[in-house]
Amino acid sequence: MKIAFLRPNLGGQRSNDAIEPLGFAVLSGLTDRKKHEVVLFDERIEDIPMDLEVDLVVITTFTLTAKRAYTIADNYRKKGIYVVIGGYHASLIPEEVQEYADTVFVGSAEGNWARFLIELENGNPQKVYEEIKLPDISEVVYDRSLFKDKKYSFVVPVQFGRGCMHQCEFCTIGSVHKGDYAHRKVELVIEEIKEIFKTNKRVKVIYFVDDNIFANKKKALHLFNELKKLKIKWACQGSIDIAKDEELVKLMSDSGCIEMLLGFENINIMNIKKMNKKSNYDFDYENIIRIFKKYRILVHASYVIGYDYDTKDYFQEILDFSNKHKFFLAGFNPALPIPGTPFYDRLKNEGRLLYDKWWLDDDFRYGKAAYTPHNMTVEEFEAGILRCKVEYNTHKNIWSRLFDGAANFKHALIFLAVNYINRKEIYNKKGIKL
Repeated sequence: MKIAFLRPNLGGQRSNDAIEPLGFAVLSGLTDRKKHEVVLFDERIEDIPMDLEVDLVVITTFTLTAKRAYTIADNYRKKGIYVVIGGYHASLIPEEVQEYADTVFVGSAEGNWARFLIELENGNPQKVYEEIKLPDISEVVYDRSLFKDKKYSFVVPVQFGRGCMHQCEFCTIGSVHKGDYAHRKVELVIEEIKEIFKTNKRVKVIYFVDDNIFANKKKALHLFNELKKLKIKWACQGSIDIAKDEELVKLMSDSGCIEMLLGFENINIMNIKKMNKKSNYDFDYENIIRIFKKYRILVHASYVIGYDYDTKDYFQEILDFSNKHKFFLAGFNPALPIPGTPFYDRLKNEGRLLYDKWWLDDDFRYGKAAYTPHNMTVEEFEAGILRCKVEYNTHKNIWSRLFDGAANFKHALIFLAVNYINRKEIYNKKGIKL
């Protein structure tokens, strides 16, 4: 069979910050190449052809790209080509996705992929393949030949672990994996990184795409000690409770960590509790930031804005907080009710959703509110989010933050490159249709 892996994007447009889609590299690695041919088209960096002559189309989607995914799926199903849809959106609301696909993968795909291909060839594929509990990924190998000659970012993704122990109200990861966690063998990850630096001329930074790289502290320590030997630059994401162990942060820095995305989420403890963000309950953000700056690690602050205790004055508060600490990046994310999460269910029960299905509604735009906030108008919410994004990323502000010698200036070239890519993405995505 000839198999096409397709990765749709918001409104079908290009992105400037696209990294390699590792999910497809896993499936490609599990595909018998003596029997099957695989191709990849990623709409973030190239057009997705609508006239591919293939036997099977496999689409991955998030809720924000679901509408585009369904358009592509409809096109190929009308041509008689078998269509599979997977990803977080499919895992959260498979009943909807089944209307647009011949087969839906719920949860992880590794355990069912080979079986599915055999059953498809035999003419008896299932409508749904489900694997909610995380599989054993200790020896998973990624087929990166899929990305050859593709113009992805100089930031190259690697996965050490999958899943997160936290159960935040708004998060898709907790809703799908239910606090489950699995990890790969450290030795396998290290060998993969060595191979990346041998074969990928673009790579400047390795980015661990783990949902929370500290989900297993013992394994994380082993990984960091091995990374130290490679003398590379790497980045990751995780919860702020890591800073309770300053020696671990020091080891991260010593092993080459230059940047970390930290889920601050909110600077109001009442909102943190509403989110069920237990890792943030201690709420000593000032000390956390001090520790990361002490070890020259760039801080990418991630916020979720629009929770019940936020008012229209909160936008100035969060801007002041971010400017005070001169974060490498700050993600001012509007709280978005993703179907299948407790946050979505709560807002629906409270009658606060503005759309039946915002992700499919022709009137919805990226950056718009999908629900009615408690303590501000919809218009104030939307304007406040945009204001934060624009003001934090002016030319003047970017250059002002650069000269924060604690971390930003040490990594000046990466700081400027990533900030200007981020600034461009803010304007490219503003108000686009899904």
